Amino acid sequence: MYPTLNQMLDMLSVDSARIEVGRRRQEAVWRGQAPDRVPILLGRSESRQVMEKVGPQHLRLCEHQLRGGRPVREYHRFDHYTLGEQFDDPEKMLIESLWDIIGWARTPSDAQLSLRPNFGVGTLASVFGCKTAMGEHDMPWVSERPSKEAILEVDLDHLDRAGLIPRVIEFIQMARSALQEFPDVHVFMPDLQGPMNTAFLLREQEVFIEMLEEEDYFHRLMRIVTEVFVRLARRFKREVGEPLDGGYHGAMYMTNGGVRVVDDVSIMLSPEHYLRYSLPYVRQCLAPFGGGWVHSCGNISHQLDAYLSAPEIKGINFGEPEYYDFADLFPRLAAAGKFCYGGPVREMSESVEAYLERTASALGLARACLIFQPRVRGQDMSEGDWPDPEAILSLWDRLLS
Repeated sequence: MYPTLNQMLDMLSVDSARIEVGRRRQEAVWRGQAPDRVPILLGRSESRQVMEKVGPQHLRLCEHQLRGGRPVREYHRFDHYTLGEQFDDPEKMLIESLWDIIGWARTPSDAQLSLRPNFGVGTLASVFGCKTAMGEHDMPWVSERPSKEAILEVDLDHLDRAGLIPRVIEFIQMARSALQEFPDVHVFMPDLQGPMNTAFLLREQEVFIEMLEEEDYFHRLMRIVTEVFVRLARRFKREVGEPLDGGYHGAMYMTNGGVRVVDDVSIMLSPEHYLRYSLPYVRQCLAPFGGGWVHSCGNISHQLDAYLSAPEIKGINFGEPEYYDFADLFPRLAAAGKFCYGGPVREMSESVEAYLERTASALGLARACLIFQPRVRGQDMSEGDWPDPEAILSLWDRLLS
């Protein structure tokens, strides 16, 4: 039996006072001020697994999955839509996304409540003529790329008619209407990736050859991708009803900066090439929105100085935090006036107390440089052994006092 949208909304109860406290704490970090307590984002993201598949399946087409929250037992009483079904039907996408929001709302922490239209990493690339490959249990991916010449002919004046953009707008309008009785639950922007990531999606490995051997073409491509990013971000911000320099992203509240850039592909560049071929376009994507934050998977230590020196980059999300020594990283972030969204990852054999103590010790007195999102090492979505969230919060408070 599948739940109806009304059944989902009946399960949703929001503590507005708790949401406001968490919002103020996150806002302080964004503004480089020490909050009354370093914000910690707890929640529960229930999921089911599909045999012979790696990673989370029957999962919502959502952003980050939180840990340490109260279980949502109702989740296991219903059938669940596949990723393919969610992709094809906005109401099914909203229903499955609401399971996260229900779990986060039931958990006391500083997490905000927002969900997104998730049509995959190729959402922006679709306006150039790319198609989307979608299996029943796989995230959307880019297929059928246009020629290198056709990419440069994108119609900048009619982006909201191109590719997946009409479907994104449809979802936003439907979801905002359905959630109008819940003002603390927001819809946030789709995944617009970033300039280098999108250039790679459009040109694949050829982009690296073009960068060095056809530099004029490469820079034309990057300028157009950046322009599309900025125009779509402005358009979607109007649609979701948030200011240019603020808003929401999953459990995060953003202010003094309003967009995210995904910068995974740039780890394959040398620091010198990154400064010349990628960072200028990252900064151009962020600048119209008062800045923002950058996400990158992999080990980006060789690009960290560039991130720390860019005034438009306010925060960094390290997609694979196991690569970093946070006792070294936090002081560098604090000295540069930046923050980390995420933090250290909990080892599978590590107790919660040891994990939080390690994080607090690495943080030291740099209380304005972390919006902490506890994680467990591994990709199988195992929840891990967590005490009740009230006990986690009490321990976090004690370790920081």
